[in-house]
Amino acid sequence: MAGSRHPDDLTFIRPDPKIHREAVFDLIAKVFAGREYWGMLAYCRNSYIDTSHYDWRGSTIGLLGDDVVTHWGVLGYRMRIGRARVRTAGVGVVATHGEHRRKGLMAATARAGCQAARAAGYDVSVLFGIPDFYHRFGYVRAWPERTYTVQADTLPPAPGPMTLRPFATRHRDDLATLYNRCNRRLTGTAVRPTFRVRTKGWEGYLWSAPDGRPAGYVIVTDRQGKRFELVEHAGDSAAVLAALGRLARKYRAREVRLYSLHHDSDLARTLRRGDCRVETHYLRSGEAMIRTLNLPATLRKMRGELAARLRRSHLADWRGEMLIADAREKVLLAIDRSRVAVRPAKRTKHAIRGGDEIAQLLIGTGAPRETVAAGTIRLTGDAKRLVDVLFPDQHPSLAAWDHF
Repeated sequence: MAGSRHPDDLTFIRPDPKIHREAVFDLIAKVFAGREYWGMLAYCRNSYIDTSHYDWRGSTIGLLGDDVVTHWGVLGYRMRIGRARVRTAGVGVVATHGEHRRKGLMAATARAGCQAARAAGYDVSVLFGIPDFYHRFGYVRAWPERTYTVQADTLPPAPGPMTLRPFATRHRDDLATLYNRCNRRLTGTAVRPTFRVRTKGWEGYLWSAPDGRPAGYVIVTDRQGKRFELVEHAGDSAAVLAALGRLARKYRAREVRLYSLHHDSDLARTLRRGDCRVETHYLRSGEAMIRTLNLPATLRKMRGELAARLRRSHLADWRGEMLIADAREKVLLAIDRSRVAVRPAKRTKHAIRGGDEIAQLLIGTGAPRETVAAGTIRLTGDAKRLVDVLFPDQHPSLAAWDHF
């Protein structure tokens, strides 16, 4: 990315790890570590950046002279939207040097960062943000935060012989393959690998199939009093619940909380058929947020998923062209009996026109009619019928392991 200038002499560039690595780590540690400066430096080196999917080419720093004073970090991954995979700029460690705050430098850095991420080939961007800030840069709520709680005495015993073996919470190809298989159609989830190491005090336990290969696992944390949390799992839901029951007895816990559990996962469906409590936290601006970076590229990658949705619907034989426009771009979907092509925009009577909330339609943040009614989206022509078929509620979510 070529350097660009800010009126206050802030220069935006792509960080070069050979030149800026230690300065970037120093800024992150100063902003986020409080009294644990050295611990934060170690975290950057051993987990968060050096052994992760952090993308130096997609990130942006702001320079005053030779000093790094702002940082917009991108952790790149592929996000599932049904069967589609879109290249996603996960934004993390957004930092401004303490001596240069309240000068609008981060606002300028955020805008430059989004442009840089698009130039680096990203389709959409996701972040977990502080309240009431990131909406000004085109981000909208991606999904609410959901937490399931079950009483330990309702957890079932293992359906057969089951040996839990502890494992280090580091990336393993076999566990990543298992995770990807269990989440292959769950919107919002990341295609592994992402982080290579997780150093949060998590405890991992796995069990094996008769051939010795891992059949499933759980990762738990936060053993507080009579409660602990499940933050990650893969495998048959009955076996996962049995593993949690065994750990609950080990910890003498009365209840288990399940954090960032995907609504459409087998485990969540199993829990809702029994006894559980589900808490949903909505935040208008903050927590999980999304914005489009390249609308045409995103829809091109979604063609197969959109075609599959049409084939399963009462509009499988629909033919025509429909415009989709967000706050920055517009594109045409050419539909011919469930075949979908993406073409340059032109005038058509069928259209979905809106602002930043178009990103919510793309990932199915909620019921499409609710998304339309809550934002600035306008439907014309047959878009009033197509919107329900093409962009249904997907209950998107990202597993805790992949949070940035």
